[in-house]
Amino acid sequence: MATRRAVTGKANQKSSRTAADAQPVPRSSPLSARESRHHGIWDADRVVRWLNASNGTASHKRVVMIRRELEDLRSEFMRHSGAYHHVSKGVIRLGEAIDCGRNWPEEKLQVQRELEDRHVTLNLTLSKYVFRPRATYVIAGRGWIFGMVPDENRRSFQIKLGDETISEADAVLSLVRLAETGDIKKIRLCETCKEVWLFAAKRNYRFCSDRCREGFYTTSPDYHSRKAANQQKYRERLKLSMAAQEANWKGR
Repeated sequence: MATRRAVTGKANQKSSRTAADAQPVPRSSPLSARESRHHGIWDADRVVRWLNASNGTASHKRVVMIRRELEDLRSEFMRHSGAYHHVSKGVIRLGEAIDCGRNWPEEKLQVQRELEDRHVTLNLTLSKYVFRPRATYVIAGRGWIFGMVPDENRRSFQIKLGDETISEADAVLSLVRLAETGDIKKIRLCETCKEVWLFAAKRNYRFCSDRCREGFYTTSPDYHSRKAANQQKYRERLKLSMAAQEANWKGR
């Protein structure tokens, strides 16, 4: 019987993972809409599983902080986009050097400096997660496969899903890709228990379970009035339906 075992050679001290258990190599060409949606769901599922498994660990706190900053910093750049646009007074003569800092209002420069400091700090944090290219030969079937494996870190919480490893670095890289597509805001906590993470693929995905959904609505101030109104509408529809059936029976 032919073996499908991957040939790895001597274990690398940086990581024992093979390319079969790796992040995909970054692509220069943009993904199609279908590919982007598929990868987004894959990344979101990995992040949610890792966050729920790592709750209470230092790894969890670091990843949650990065997730929050990726989302918040984007919002801040959008909210303060005017700080990067300024029409200076006076006429710029032909051949005159333009000083980007000249005549800019101090408040706009201050906003730029604050956002740049946060931007730099975020990238310094991300730089701690190191990924290295890995080539692995699979004896039967696929031949060479390539991927990016993170350096192993004893301080990093990780889980195994079958043959797949999800470490802190993997979770962070998935979050970065979700931030790039604008889907990072869909990784959120259940609105009721505030403990379980979920992927809100649709707007009405807000709860981790039926119990949390029911608990949210039963504590809503207008829950009883809405329930009574819905029951009234149901009775009216039922009455009209029965009247229509009776009229149809008499007409035969």
